[in-house]
Formats: sequence, C-alpha cells, structure tokens
Amino acid sequence: VSTQSTWGYNCREEKNMEPYPPSPSHSEQSESEIKHMYNHKIISAPESLYTLEHRRQTAEEAKKYIYAVRFDPDENKFLAVGYSDGCIGIFKVGSMEKIHFLAEASLAEEKLPVGALRWRPKHGGIKEPLIVCAGVDGVISYWNPLTNKLLASIKPEKKFSDLLCLDYMKDGTKLAAAGRRKAIKLYDDEKRVLITKLRPKGLQKPGHSNRIFSLHFDDTGKQLVSGSWDMTVKVWDVNSGTVIHSIYGPEINGDAIDVFSGGDLFLTGSHRSKESLQLWSLSYGKLVDTIEWDPEHPGDSSLLLGAQFDKAGARCIAACGSGKNEARIFEKRMDKQYAFSCGVVDLPGACSCIDFSIKENLIAIGCCDGICRIFERVEKSKIQSSIILDPDIKSEAPFLPPPK
Repeated sequence: VSTQSTWGYNCREEKNMEPYPPSPSHSEQSESEIKHMYNHKIISAPESLYTLEHRRQTAEEAKKYIYAVRFDPDENKFLAVGYSDGCIGIFKVGSMEKIHFLAEASLAEEKLPVGALRWRPKHGGIKEPLIVCAGVDGVISYWNPLTNKLLASIKPEKKFSDLLCLDYMKDGTKLAAAGRRKAIKLYDDEKRVLITKLRPKGLQKPGHSNRIFSLHFDDTGKQLVSGSWDMTVKVWDVNSGTVIHSIYGPEINGDAIDVFSGGDLFLTGSHRSKESLQLWSLSYGKLVDTIEWDPEHPGDSSLLLGAQFDKAGARCIAACGSGKNEARIFEKRMDKQYAFSCGVVDLPGACSCIDFSIKENLIAIGCCDGICRIFERVEKSKIQSSIILDPDIKSEAPFLPPPK
C-alpha cells in the first residue's frame, strides 16, 4: 500500500499485492501473472462511508477481450463471462473456480465475439440455471451451464446479422435481441420463435439508423429502451412496435442502458468525454440529471462502455469505460441525487462491462486484458490497512469517519 498525493480522493494503490482474501488458485499462477493482475488504484470520496476491496478474479485468458459479464440473478453462485473468441466461461463466485467453457460451434470456429449474455429468469416449472448468449454470428444460444450442454439455438434469417445485445422481460416469457441490422427482434422464449420486429416506421419518430448496442425492458414489459451508435436512445411501445420517445445525444457503445426497477428512471452511459452518465424520465423522455463523473475535474468524464443500477433498489449506480481504464460507483444521497462514492482506476485494460450481484455488494468488471475482477463495496471503517490521502495531509493514518 502506498500513497499518491496527486489524487484528491482517499486512495489505496494495490500494486503487485497478494489477493485479498488469498485465491485458491494463487499457488498455480506465475509471478508475472500476479504482478499483472494487481496493478490498479482504488479511490473513494472523502465524505463517502464506502470504498472497494478487490476480492478475486478469473485467470488471464491470453489474447482475449471480455465483452459481457453476468452474475446469476437468483442465488449469486455463478458468474458468466463472454469472451472475444466466442467462448463463455462459467465460474463459481466464491472461489472463481472455472466450471466450464461453453462454445457455440460457429462462434468458436471463426473466433467471433460473444455479443451479450443473460441468465434466463426462472418462471413456471424452470428450476435449473440457463444462460443465453447472443453471438456476433447472429445466433442466440441456450446453455445449461452446469452440464456444458447446448439446449437450443435460434439461427439468423440473414447473413451479417450480428447480435450485440439482448434482454428478458421480467417474467422471462419474451426475449429481445438487436445489433447490426437496426431492428429489434422480439422472441417467444418458450417456443423460441420470432414474434415481431421493432423497426423504423415513418418519418416522425423513426427507429435507429446504426448498430444497436444496448436494450432493456421496463418492469411491465410494455416498454423497451434501446441505444445505438447513431447517438439516439429510443423508448418503444412493445405492443404497437412504435417509438414513444426519441432522445438525441447519448452515444451508446456497450451494455450501458438500464431501467430502474420500480421507478420511472432509466440510465445511459455514453462513449464520450463530456456528460457521459445521465438519468432520464421513462414517461416523458426528458433529461432528469447529469451525474458528475469526477468531482476533482468537473466536466471531465470517461468513455463509458457499461452502466447499471444496483439490484437492491437503485441505491447505487456503477459505470465503467476506457480513458483511465476505470469503474466508478455513485451513491444516492439524502437529496436523492447521485454522487461519486468510490471506484478503481488504472486497470491494465479498458473496462468493457460491469454487473452488480443480487445478494451482496459485489461488482464484476470485465476488462480488455482478458480478466474479470470482482470487487466488494465495503465500509471504510472495516478496512484496517487503508490510508487516508489528501493533498493537504502528509502523514498516513487510518480512514476516519466523516465529521458529523
């Protein structure tokens, strides 16, 4: 642990450190691998009660990028990681032990990336976990992650139908997928057949004109929010297939749209250097708030690739991207505005995707160095080794609670 006075936040540099707690597979890793894995800085706002602790991570996958990460939404036992060569890694969350590498044939043969991952919601008589993959080959694949068995797949109607995003309705009955071809496909998940397409209709409220990188249903399943390279976000009426609201400005370049469960807000993370993290009204399609990315450098932001509400009432927002290869957590304050709380910067590669766990304060961050890292959001008072860092404070000391 060392100090760096260039940061105005509380800061801990975790460089060439032992894993905390020790990873079961640590003894099998080379010294060079260990050095590569723990080069980053953890930062937190002085007024925040929380910081991040690096818990564990996957082994490095040479020459692979990570495009998608997802905790299983029911029991928080498993983590699915989608790689640039078409493989899906299934890991135990507690130990990061690899259970299986799943690979759909056409993706694996051509080394095409996994575009998106979702765990199918358990409904009806479904009990076993099931992971669904959208591939850049246009195929939607259904896997049993425990048996390494491909259960079914939906083939594209045409060539060059790259899929880059997908999402389930809350009840798990319908699945939406989109990508290169600009139309959003809606499937009956049980029958695995195409129901309809949400696509441009008319000139008043047209659909997307470029690749769609993110989409998300609201709680009711009646509305769907999508974001594209064309610098627009659309709110769709699922039943009629028409655009309710069209918002110009956000440039979506990853899984960076989320809808607040139980509320009227949705979140966008834009791949731009200014005003990248924003909240919008789902009902009116109007901007609600632009969240300050870096209070130490007002106006600056990160090129975001992932953004998400937490799964316990949207008390926090997590977002990640390139630039400083960073991920940050924002807390909802007493005035109901979100403000920077803590984060991790200077990771070895761009942070391409992020996911909150359902039962714990765990955050999975997928990076372009082929490693998925898990951090835990913890109270500063519980970290014994932490130091306080402020340009005006020269001595090292434990974290202190904020003044009352």
